[in-house]
Amino acid sequence: AREQGWRTKYFNERLAFGPIATSAGRLVNLIQGLHGVHDTIVVVGHSMGGLVAEHAGALGAPINALVTIGTPHRGHSLSRFGPLPVMREMATNSAYLRSVQAIPGPRPPILVIIGARDRLVSKSATRPKRPHTFLQIPNDGHLGVIFDQRTADTILEWADAHARENA
Repeated sequence: AREQGWRTKYFNERLAFGPIATSAGRLVNLIQGLHGVHDTIVVVGHSMGGLVAEHAGALGAPINALVTIGTPHRGHSLSRFGPLPVMREMATNSAYLRSVQAIPGPRPPILVIIGARDRLVSKSATRPKRPHTFLQIPNDGHLGVIFDQRTADTILEWADAHARENA
């Protein structure tokens, strides 16, 4: 991304034991600070990070485009058995997921990416209940997909297209 002129910022404020909403609020604050400096903001989130990013977008963070990779937008069936509250927030049909879906207002366009061999998050669970573009990367699992060049190329194409729209 940097080689193609994009500036990148790594957000690692996700709370392993805390509510996803707290992490989303922190991401909103970060993005609002970047918004005055950058013309286009594209957020990329993997797995739970995608839920954090989707929530930040729902809260009105000035995100021009969103990419989620292996994100359980519709929840994960085994998460309801998780020992931590943050794990239970990701459960299928959880109160948390329903509350984010119920937030009114516009959402940034979203590209959903999944590895065809993802055994942690099912293909159907990655599909948000809103319009989205979907890409399945063959031969990759939940973690491998983030290192695949096809994933990077697609994200950059997506980001460039949205940057042109905002120019």
